[in-house]
Amino acid sequence: MTLRWAGQRPEPARFWVRFAPRGWPGANEPWLDLARGRLGESGEGEDFSPLAGVPLDDVVYLPPVPPRLAAARDRLALDHLARGTPVLLQLLAGETAAVPGAILVVDALPAVLAGDLSLLDRLPEGAGVAFPLLAGLTDDPEIWQIVGERLAAADAAWVHGIAPQLSPIERRRLSRDDAFEALFHREAPAERDFSQALARFGFTPFLPRPLPRPPIQLRDNRRVAGLLGVAAEIWLRLGRPAEAGQALFRASRWIDATRYDVASLTREGHLGVIAEFDGLASTLVAEAVTRSGASELAALIDEYLTPAPRETKEEGAELAEATR
Repeated sequence: MTLRWAGQRPEPARFWVRFAPRGWPGANEPWLDLARGRLGESGEGEDFSPLAGVPLDDVVYLPPVPPRLAAARDRLALDHLARGTPVLLQLLAGETAAVPGAILVVDALPAVLAGDLSLLDRLPEGAGVAFPLLAGLTDDPEIWQIVGERLAAADAAWVHGIAPQLSPIERRRLSRDDAFEALFHREAPAERDFSQALARFGFTPFLPRPLPRPPIQLRDNRRVAGLLGVAAEIWLRLGRPAEAGQALFRASRWIDATRYDVASLTREGHLGVIAEFDGLASTLVAEAVTRSGASELAALIDEYLTPAPRETKEEGAELAEATR
């Protein structure tokens, strides 16, 4: 099978991936497909040359590979980095890659399945971690505490919890005797709960959007679009009105696609003439352009990472009495 690139919308929940390979010869053990939010599938293509000659202007995703293909994968990453393309390179715990400039992400799924979180104690410098949220395997808050302590000690750059969509066959593939029932009959832990637990160790919920380098232009537009994308994702995860959240996503995509310099338009007061953004989107763009400290986005992130107050027994009894 000839390898090819497939495009998708860059979003924080999918690690900002814009271009992901199809037919990729993935690792021999289970791995997370960060672009699709599923378990990885391995193709048979091993000639990376069709992927090397295509100039791309946004995040390129390179999943893990068998050891025999690691050097070829690293050369592919360097080809794209030389053009200014941001590259997200995924490793399994214990692996390394000699690819300066790539954004490294360590997939914690093999460590979880092996029952050995010590595999995460040593990370490549600057690497972040993709941590699987699986019912019966990683849904215990005590595990999150251990993960936070280990990854803080290992100097992880960021930690992104991901609850992969699993087919029945994939659930069987991942199940252990002590987790079979949970994997099939219990919901995966909420990504927000995991993010709140990891926030105690200084970790933010998403990978900061990787930005292109020259000669690729409009780098700052990508930065502003990324901030709106984070706001949209968190807005929806907080359960706020979906229409407003989708409006934020539309504004983010417009900024990604336009050839106008959004910062200049905003400073000159012309953005509203060209783009019909709602009030929240306009506010977020203005704050992103001026790089103001206190912002609507910061407030959204704070709310997302703050656990809801638990009601006391007395409050619960009063509520029950009032609703009788």
